Amino acid sequence: MKTSSIQSETDITAMKQLIKSLGGQASVVDFEELILMDSVRAATRLWWEGDTLAAFAYIDDYNNLYFEYEPSLFNDDLGSAIVAWGVECMQSRNREMNSSDPLDVSCSANDKLHLPLFLKHGFEQTPIRSLAYKRSASLPIPEAALPQGFSIRSIKRDEVEQAVALHQAAFGTDQMTVERRLAIMDAPDYVPDLDLVVAAPDGGLAAFCICGMEEVDGKLIGYTDPIGAHPAFRGKGLAKAVTIHAMRELVKRGVVELELGTSSENTPMQRLAESLGFEKVSEKIWFSKKV
Repeated sequence: MKTSSIQSETDITAMKQLIKSLGGQASVVDFEELILMDSVRAATRLWWEGDTLAAFAYIDDYNNLYFEYEPSLFNDDLGSAIVAWGVECMQSRNREMNSSDPLDVSCSANDKLHLPLFLKHGFEQTPIRSLAYKRSASLPIPEAALPQGFSIRSIKRDEVEQAVALHQAAFGTDQMTVERRLAIMDAPDYVPDLDLVVAAPDGGLAAFCICGMEEVDGKLIGYTDPIGAHPAFRGKGLAKAVTIHAMRELVKRGVVELELGTSSENTPMQRLAESLGFEKVSEKIWFSKKV
């Protein structure tokens, strides 16, 4: 089996086709936007069986290893090769950055393929879990009112720096950059009207909800995350109001299911999801490996 880096847009098309063929079983996240980033393309590897793409893997800017594979071509050797490449790539990144960051991976708790693979190669489970919530679009959507002077609108492209600052403040991390935000806005499935913000009375950005739609296994699914509010504006119901607005807009566009995801550490988001009729349907556990 031969390997390669991304050589052309033809390789990216092959990656997209592999993801599409897996339908709801695909595990990579935000592929369409991430693959627009030079840093992610540079940290991507493809495995070929003849002219058939057997697997691909990439490491995002936050040291998370993601991969997909053609089920009929997957075996222990290919799984080990993917992990070994990930470790080598992470070691190279650490040398360049003069750091010692671990490599992170995730899978469901009952995954009988990935879980043994990760444990075999020395990954250790962390306390963090990624939670997935879902609800039918046919269920009633509650009402929500904004405080006086606040309004919901679509973000403007020239506000990208403000959007990044809002995201970083909302989550208390630097896990959003101008490059990543522009990649979101340049992704082929991006819907500008569904990239929502709450504007404060002074015109500043107070909260946000980035929505999207995707056809999965013949069903149109609507996504209502990430969602966040600036710490200075919490307690005003802004996150709830913008999420409800997003849900209504997605239903108008014909989605049959609504989904959102959050971290096990984000209890306010979990409470918000449950208050809006979402039910937790699955979770991923995270593993980390010192490299």
